[in-house]
Amino acid sequence: MTTESPVSPERTAGSLRCLGLGITLGSQLTILAREQLAAADVVFFHSNSHYLTGFLQQINPNLVDLQPFYQPGQPRCDSYQAMLDAVIAAVTAGKNVVWACYGHPGIASWPPHQAIRQLKALGYRAKMEAGIGADACLYADLGIDPMAEGCQQFEASQFLFYQHTVDVSAYLLLWQVAIAGDFSLTKLASDSHFIDILVQHLQQWYPPDHQVILYEAADLPIWQYRSETVTLATLPQATLNQITTLVIPPLRPKSINHKMLDQLGVPADHPLRQTRLP
Repeated sequence: MTTESPVSPERTAGSLRCLGLGITLGSQLTILAREQLAAADVVFFHSNSHYLTGFLQQINPNLVDLQPFYQPGQPRCDSYQAMLDAVIAAVTAGKNVVWACYGHPGIASWPPHQAIRQLKALGYRAKMEAGIGADACLYADLGIDPMAEGCQQFEASQFLFYQHTVDVSAYLLLWQVAIAGDFSLTKLASDSHFIDILVQHLQQWYPPDHQVILYEAADLPIWQYRSETVTLATLPQATLNQITTLVIPPLRPKSINHKMLDQLGVPADHPLRQTRLP
């Protein structure tokens, strides 16, 4: 006879919805997200501009700005924990809470995931709603289909901290490149010394003159996205902001796996038998 672990009954009071506001203010907010914002008892958000604050106030005036939780010189993990504690406290006090996040709430954002896990374990309703993230904007703005050439992506510091194998026939995206190598979790600005280390690391796979793209999505509908092409070697001298993504195009075409094509029975005249896909 087996016994199942007890599961906490779902509480009727207090809930959390972590939702994405999209990247471009207003134009990428879904109908569902707007409805949930309007219905919330309290909305936690990160005030990265006064435009965002004004926009959200039109939907729901019950706002709590999490931006002050960031303190100069304080590790970001401490700031994230303080945000997490504030949100959980509001839910356990019986409020229906929305945590409104830039872009997609679950991308490059540990606290919402953790809040949902903890609240579910306590028996509260907690859910994440998808949002339009910077990756979706990047594919649209730069005209990249990640399914066509293939696409690898890493947070830039994680790319340095851990061993990875790069497929140079695919795109390589490095997010938060400005703070690549920041093991202290305190830096908010680019460090040219660390960027130089990143460039040296990338030169295992790419030549110094390989053309790379610095990409930034547009925060407002009236702004243009940034797409600046530089060589890999000049990356340490480039302007890198908190939202800059390094896009490294393929170095060479894909190589056909002829042994696999034989195993799959691909005919000799099939386009796959050519040197690369049409």
